Amino acid sequence: MPLERELATYQANLADWLKSYAGKFALVVGDKLEGVFDTPQNAYAVGVERFGNIPMLIKQIREAQDEAAFFPALTLGLINANLHV
Repeated sequence: MPLERELATYQANLADWLKSYAGKFALVVGDKLEGVFDTPQNAYAVGVERFGNIPMLIKQIREAQDEAAFFPALTLGLINANLHV
């Protein structure tokens, strides 16, 4: 799975990172936090500058949420959820 190591690093450190960086964007490469940024664009720019065009995780530091709630096709209106079944 792509970025498996980075996601594991994020999950393992989330509780600590929330104390200092809640709402910011983490740049994780391998098992290391390479920086914390105000926007994902800034994180990406720094990541590409430092490491080139490699797989890297840029993820907002926030309480764990149900990722299905952010399913792109649903949030973009490409599919509809029938909540009145």
